[in-house]
Amino acid sequence: MNSLLAFIPPPGPPLLGTTGTELLLFGLLIGAGVYHARATGRDAKLFLAAAFSAVALFYFLCPEDSAVQQRAGDKVMRGMATLQAELMRAGGAVVIAKGPSVIGAFEFTYARGCMGLSYLAMAILCLLAQPVSWRRRLTGVLAVAVGMTFFNLLRLSILYVMWERGLTAAYDVFHSLGGGLFAAGAFALYLGALYLGAPKAPQLSAELRTQGSAV
Repeated sequence: MNSLLAFIPPPGPPLLGTTGTELLLFGLLIGAGVYHARATGRDAKLFLAAAFSAVALFYFLCPEDSAVQQRAGDKVMRGMATLQAELMRAGGAVVIAKGPSVIGAFEFTYARGCMGLSYLAMAILCLLAQPVSWRRRLTGVLAVAVGMTFFNLLRLSILYVMWERGLTAAYDVFHSLGGGLFAAGAFALYLGALYLGAPKAPQLSAELRTQGSAV
């Protein structure tokens, strides 16, 4: 395996797009949360204040270069490398995980920006601020965390295979779309957590509707 490393130069870290896509995701989360709160008769202003304050506090206390994000990012990268190596070995690839890298025909090394921790944090904080039952909030948080981990695992594995097969043009295109795809995935999971399995409002019986229309 080590002899092959000299033949395929490693790509740069498969970073996600930041700033623009993060702002877009935040706007979508806030808009969807406010709409859901109003549609279900809950306090939309309270959600808006809580979500905005929580996300702003996160970026103030835990910026990209903070010790908290560094420690969390290091652990997440190592875990993701292990998961990616296991997934690729299950598909027949000869790779190993070593620290924040997946090593096969070349060394595929992550950076903290590859993990999308800011996207994940925004979705989770907006869910926790949502005026629904705590059971729904915590279930939604779990679904978003698992879903975004799987999505990023798939993204990183596709990028690895593209680079290994010399599809550099396709790699660059897919790489550049990573932040937008990750934001879209986070938003879709957030909507699913809000609407899937939500209790329906009780409906009047046919007899009561008939009586009401007669009056």
